[in-house]
Parts: sequence; structure tokens; C-alpha cells
Amino acid sequence: MNRFVIGAGLFLASGFTLHAQDLLTDRGSSVVIRRDVSAHANILTPEIPKEVAESIKAAPNIRSVIPISGNESFGQQIIKADEIVFDAGSRLVFTNLKAPWIAIAARRIKFRDPLGYSFIERDMNVRSGATGRTGNTGQRGADDYGEINRRGNDGHPGGTGGNGSVGERLQLPTIYIVAERLLDDRNQEIPAGLLNLAVLARGIDGGMGGAGGRGGDGGNAGNGKEGASGLFDCKEGPGPGGNGGTSGMGGRGGDGGSGGSGGTIIFVSLQRGADTFSYSRVNNQGGLGGVAGRGGAPGNPGNGGGGAGRNGWCGPSSPGSPGGFPSPVNLGDGAAGVNGIKGEMYVVSLKDLSMFFGETPVQN
Repeated sequence: MNRFVIGAGLFLASGFTLHAQDLLTDRGSSVVIRRDVSAHANILTPEIPKEVAESIKAAPNIRSVIPISGNESFGQQIIKADEIVFDAGSRLVFTNLKAPWIAIAARRIKFRDPLGYSFIERDMNVRSGATGRTGNTGQRGADDYGEINRRGNDGHPGGTGGNGSVGERLQLPTIYIVAERLLDDRNQEIPAGLLNLAVLARGIDGGMGGAGGRGGDGGNAGNGKEGASGLFDCKEGPGPGGNGGTSGMGGRGGDGGSGGSGGTIIFVSLQRGADTFSYSRVNNQGGLGGVAGRGGAPGNPGNGGGGAGRNGWCGPSSPGSPGGFPSPVNLGDGAAGVNGIKGEMYVVSLKDLSMFFGETPVQN
């Protein structure tokens, strides 16, 4: 297994768009892993499962010739044609990000301007996984409107809010780019080092953790019972109102989702095409970990009970206090998600590509 690093090619020409330049120079160069089995017929490498090759071979062409001009989006798992033709600066965007793998396959991939950048990229509108769900609200504390020894009963504390859930992690499919020949606008094979093809398969950022659930409200307290008055004095004094229930703590925030790994890219061609593919610019860095979810808010304290009113010789009593807030007010924020890892890049040289396209048609 041979490895080499694409280095200077990542410092791009001034005509290259800033957005794509940022994506390509983000966090380092790409390592290419070469697999050369071109000396043997009908041999596949471990990176190309037999069922993938059979699925590509069995798939019909979308069209005989697929022109790529501007931005062209495709939702199919297998994007197949006899010929795919890139205008300079054009982008083939694959939007099926839930399949385990996708394939872009053509007998010929033609570039109108090999020195002008052409792009194969994932749908960049998918920036991150979904935010985790907010935790459930804590149970409300029970009211207690009774009294003991004339003092109003206290309200019950609210329950703790539920924890937020983890942010979503999305993983890109493995990307197969299969072509027998890479041609310029004169139908000549493009030499290694002269094709400016960029493949943008940066991993998807992890989703934000869900917020912790709100704490339950504290229960309301009972009123104080009025005093027992005799003919000449107060036989038994009034009771004060009870205190309201403490509000429940907010739940813990959910952890941020892990960033998805960068896409694993597998170029497949004959030996000359594989050499040309090897110089492609690739960004397949891992996605960033998701932001931690915030801890939930506490509930509202319960109301204190009212004091007893005047009754004969017995005066009124004081009301109870409202419930307090918990300390701490919640179970804390979640943890940030971990960053995804960089994907791999393989360039595979085969003796022929009949296992993907069938027998090569007779050339006139």
C-alpha cells in the first residue's frame, strides 16, 4: 500500500472562489491510498464490495450524457451515464446523504476546461444534525390546602425537569467516483497533474444538545385557621398560612452530537485515469462536535397560604411565604460533542471496468 500527500495543490489559484478555497484548505492536506490491481482481470480491492460493483452495473443510465453546468443536484444513490461533461466552475451536488454509499459512474468524464476548477460535492445546505429534544417539564408539586394545629400546610416541591436529549449525528455515505477515461474538450486523456477537480465531502457538524426540561412549579400552601374566640378572650390563637412549595430544578442539557466523519472517497479508473484522479483536491475533514444543550429553567415557586382573619377576641395572623427557588437552579449544561474524524481517500487502478459497465462497446 503506497501513500503520498497532496500538498502544494491545496494553495489554489486566485480565480478560485473563497468558499471552496476555505473548504479545501481547512485543517490540512489529504493522504491518498493507492491500490493498483491493473495487472489482474476481474479483481476488486477490499474498498469496493462486490455488491457495490454489481449495483452500479445493474443501474440504468440516468441519461446517456449528463451535462454539468452551474450547480446540478442529484438525489439518486447511483448517478450513472455513458458520459458526464463538466463545464468550468460547475458543480455536481449529491443530495442523498442517508444512503450507506453513493456512486458517480461514467465511461467517460469530460472536462471542458481541465485547468478551471470543477466540483463534486455533498449538499452543503445540510450543515448539522438536528438539535436534541427538550427535556420534559417536571411534575407540578401538589397543593395542600389543609392545616395542622391551625397552621396552613406547606405546598409540595415541584419535580425536576427531564434531561435534554443528545444532538443528532449524521454520517456521510462512502463516495465512489468511477470512470474509464478522463477527457478534455478535444477528447484527449488529461495527463496527471493537469486536472483541477475538487471533491468536497466535509463531515456534517453534530446537532446541538436539547435544552433541559423546565422544573415543575411548587404547590400552593394552605391558609391558616382562624383563632377560637371565647366570650371574654381568645381561647386559641389563629395559625399562620403555610409556605409555598419550592420550585423544581431544571433538567440537565443534552450533550452535543458528535461530528460526522468526513466522507471516504474512492476513485476507480484504469491506470492512467487513476494517476490523474490522484491529484484531485479533496476536503473530507470531520464535522465539528455539536454545542452543548443548556440546563433547564426552574419552575415557579408555589404561593404561600393566606393568614387567618380576625375572629372575635382573636386577631388575624400573618400569611405564609411563597416557595423558594432551588439551588442550583438546574442540573447543569450538557457536554459538547466530539469532532468527527477525517475520511479516507483511495485511488484504485483496475485492468478494466467491465464489472461496473459491462463489456466495453466496440469503438468505430
